[in-house]
Amino acid sequence: MSWTFNQRIALVAGVLLTFFLLLFGSVSYFKMKFYLEKEITAKQMSIMKSLQTDINGWMQPSMRQVQDVAKELEMHTPFIKEEIVPILARSKKAINAVQVYFGLEDGRMMYDTGKELNRDWYDPRNRPWYAEGLDANETVISEPFVGFASNQLTVTIMTPVFVHGKKQGVVAASFYVNKLYRKIKAVHMEDGYAFIVNAQGKIIIHPDKAMINVNLQEQNPALKKMYAYMTMHKEGSYTYEFDGRKELITFGELRNGWFSVVSIENAKAYAFNHSMLKLYWVMGFLMIVLTVMILVRMTHKSVEHE
Repeated sequence: MSWTFNQRIALVAGVLLTFFLLLFGSVSYFKMKFYLEKEITAKQMSIMKSLQTDINGWMQPSMRQVQDVAKELEMHTPFIKEEIVPILARSKKAINAVQVYFGLEDGRMMYDTGKELNRDWYDPRNRPWYAEGLDANETVISEPFVGFASNQLTVTIMTPVFVHGKKQGVVAASFYVNKLYRKIKAVHMEDGYAFIVNAQGKIIIHPDKAMINVNLQEQNPALKKMYAYMTMHKEGSYTYEFDGRKELITFGELRNGWFSVVSIENAKAYAFNHSMLKLYWVMGFLMIVLTVMILVRMTHKSVEHE
């Protein structure tokens, strides 16, 4: 079968049209994907920064206030109960704590309420909060835990008390952090979520309770690399694959060494991009078919008139 000149023109025009439509569609898709990635990352970073500011805004003043209590206690050696309890009670009210208490190296224990515990069954030196506070050289904050009596999410802020350069005890204050937990649970960005990782890589607050206490350094290589990247860069974004799906995270280090993290699944983040790509293909295909049909029709008419 021999092709007429007009048919060859129609064929070449169809091929060129297809090529340019594919080129235009590809360039548009990748350009849109690039800007969409920047927009999604910026949006996640904004949410993470807001969460980071909220946590630091609560954490830093509370830690500083507990440190001030320790400095005041240092001026009241040898720590007579009648002098110490009013300081603890006043501090509790000032810092809006659940409880403020003071344990000493000689085994004594003092509370803001003035209550006393039998030394035979309660020695502060054997308690985790005391050991953690005494080991530190500055104010530290515990991981969130559910209080035995209150059944509420609680953290303890602890700092050592020095006398002539030697640690003689630990003052601590307990705070409810349910509001903080609700802030984290409320983070929603097109099916995204937020969580908190401590300085050792353990997830301590997460909307999925099954993920709490999961140590990232003990998980699969992808999560290990993610945590290593976080500790190295302190703030930024990172993409990793977990359980067969890709996740994009933004993270930032908190003042006490924890990390606030906001995560979103790539497939959901780029769902709009993929739908636009399908639309490009459908529109491009229809344009090609319609154009070729018009060209073929025109060439047929041209042949009939020859």
